[in-house]
Amino acid sequence: MKFCKDVRKQLSQIIQKIAKGPVDVQSSLRYKKGEKDYQKLRRALCMGYGNQLAERMLHHNGYHTLGYRSQLVQVHPSSVLEADEDGQLPDYVMYHELINTSRPFMRNVCAVEMSWVLPILKKLEKMDTNRLSGGAGVSKGCEPTKDKLTNSPMKEGNDSKKPDSVDSKIQAARERYLARKAKR
Repeated sequence: MKFCKDVRKQLSQIIQKIAKGPVDVQSSLRYKKGEKDYQKLRRALCMGYGNQLAERMLHHNGYHTLGYRSQLVQVHPSSVLEADEDGQLPDYVMYHELINTSRPFMRNVCAVEMSWVLPILKKLEKMDTNRLSGGAGVSKGCEPTKDKLTNSPMKEGNDSKKPDSVDSKIQAARERYLARKAKR
């Protein structure tokens, strides 16, 4: 953000030199609607990086990643993520990268809201990563047919249970969210 501010300052100076006098860039108007713009940006990032979401654990500020392979992670010490008055970090965050030094850390983190995360969780749970990667029942260069999918290792009994597990995970996430909200 400091780099952006410096670039903006340099561009303003160039414009003033070209115009041979002061030019009002109207930065004060941007500050008034900045919070709404920031919320829109965070929501867009949440949608774009849907597979890089993490949920805070109940009793401490550790997180577990959501998605295909869940793991326990911490927010990197260089992060600018702010804790609330109780010292708790946001319930859900979106991260750009995971690094592993002495422990696994998330870097470039921003807070996201639960209402943005729930639709993404539904999509992630329904996603068949084996099928997307070209495994079981999918031949190269062609679309899977109904016959090929029925021969896949996934049994029909598992398909009927999958939506229940999605609903139970979403319900559990809602319950954790309401429990945290009730504590505050």
